[in-house]
Amino acid sequence: MFSILKNMFRKEKESDHYIIKNAALVDVRSKSEYASGHLEGAINIPLEQVDGQVDKLKAFPQVVVYCRSGNRSAHAKKILIDHGIKNVVDGGSLANVQTLATISGFNQVELVVENEPRLPHSELKKNDKDILKVLIPTDFSVQAEYSYLMVRKLEENLSVDIHFLHVLDLPDTVSMDQHGNIETCGEIDAEFVKSQKQIVDRKLKNLQLQYGKHINVHLVLGKITDNIISFAENNHFDLIVMGTKGAWGVKEKLTSSQAQIIARRSMVPLLSLMCDRSDLIIKDILYVHDFRDADTHQLPLMEKFSKYFDVVYHQLYIQASDVQINESEMLDLMDKYASKHQLGNHKNHIVQAKNVEDGVNHFIAGQDVDMVFIGTHGKGGIFHNSAAENLIKHLFKPIISFHL
Repeated sequence: MFSILKNMFRKEKESDHYIIKNAALVDVRSKSEYASGHLEGAINIPLEQVDGQVDKLKAFPQVVVYCRSGNRSAHAKKILIDHGIKNVVDGGSLANVQTLATISGFNQVELVVENEPRLPHSELKKNDKDILKVLIPTDFSVQAEYSYLMVRKLEENLSVDIHFLHVLDLPDTVSMDQHGNIETCGEIDAEFVKSQKQIVDRKLKNLQLQYGKHINVHLVLGKITDNIISFAENNHFDLIVMGTKGAWGVKEKLTSSQAQIIARRSMVPLLSLMCDRSDLIIKDILYVHDFRDADTHQLPLMEKFSKYFDVVYHQLYIQASDVQINESEMLDLMDKYASKHQLGNHKNHIVQAKNVEDGVNHFIAGQDVDMVFIGTHGKGGIFHNSAAENLIKHLFKPIISFHL
């Protein structure tokens, strides 16, 4: 598998700026992203499976990891270093690692595409006649850009009405009427607020110039998460899409991200993601649920994905060590659940774990998936309100969380 790399990598210098001879080039994106285009000779080890492939990679004098935007590759590098692999290069994005390979002595860097060429966005057929109304909260950061790119992936199969919302973070003593006039109680200078509003107005107009006039933009004042939730619910949105930076270690103990708070409180489903997923092809979806739960809820988004995407639903039940189940009865419950909610092509899985997050990590270490669906609570056992939030903090997969 690495014969091509052996011929192409000519630089011997062990440096973060060079790829050396006989290095392992590792694409840590999902299998569908890898199939959409990867460097010739690269092997595919999705980020969630890197931990289990460490011994395989120890045999190489250097390991070069890359992904779509550099987020997952940075995380993969940390995992490998923590396992004792010293010469790890974070190649960053696919474009960056191509440049790095050229600097390292490649004559030509080839991309390999394993799936059929995709139509230009303007030519993609909309199969779904119902409009999916999507809200993208934006602070004009790269995470908001990731959100828009994710919505574009949905737009390949669904008809989507896209709205950007910016919340100008101000106390309740500042208000704005329907004509955009600012009023304050005197604690904050009204002229300062007006100047901030003008800056935001320009940035929102730039979004329309960048993405097209069909994009809707909105500005409100107040507390950020409160206004995102109320705006989405009051205007009957079907989905909120937010980028998040994730949280680990001390950081997660000190803060709760906006995405976590919205997942906890919003009755509108939330799609959260940590990195650029513009190469994503949605084929394998993981649905985490306690199938013993009273089945009284609706799953409109999941049914829509089943109808308009060529997907396999991997239904996952996570069994705690203190819970006894009859496996055949559980599998039968899962089949009935999929049939009732018209999930179509599905596979059932049962894993034992101490909590939901460990169960999900155990599953995706052996089965790559493109997206995760999870409710914000279940009945009894290890299912609890924070399960979805923990995944939002730690999992690099796009996650759709919803209230059951």
